[in-house]
Amino acid sequence: MFWRREAYARILPAYIRDKAAPGFGAVVSLESAACRKTLLKTADGEQHILLMSRRDVAQLHCIGEDIRVHPFSLELVIGRFPDIDGAHKVLRRFADMFRARLPREKLDDWTVEAMRHRDALAALDLRAQGNSYREIARFLYGEDAVNADWNDPGQTMKNRVIRSVKRGARMSAGGYRALLS
Repeated sequence: MFWRREAYARILPAYIRDKAAPGFGAVVSLESAACRKTLLKTADGEQHILLMSRRDVAQLHCIGEDIRVHPFSLELVIGRFPDIDGAHKVLRRFADMFRARLPREKLDDWTVEAMRHRDALAALDLRAQGNSYREIARFLYGEDAVNADWNDPGQTMKNRVIRSVKRGARMSAGGYRALLS
């Protein structure tokens, strides 16, 4: 799911330039990124890159050249100075996903509420793509956990996935605003 810049402060701005004149940026190709990549170019010309791994998401608002031409020069901008902590965290997440590194923070550092929100948004996105509840569970909990728990008589994992999809649908219908305030 892409966020509008006005509604979500944790989007990093980036300048996209031709690889022949990189400026201060680094020449990159999204094809070499080891995570899921989604590009969005709106009707009014705004461009966004969304990187997603099993545990994280990072979004860039891209200004300049067309992001669909690979490779290109990518120059990330940290705005909102001097309050750069949030931007630094998104920048670190983006770099870790791009290089296929494990995230710096462990899942243990996440609150239960944050994990529920993460699971809900991931489940909503996967369900919209036509994935089954079992495929969503594989994404959220891993193949081994699904193989061990999916057919449990109590159906705990199945029910958690169904609740995550429903929570994601509520969030997409406007419930996400509570997270932003």
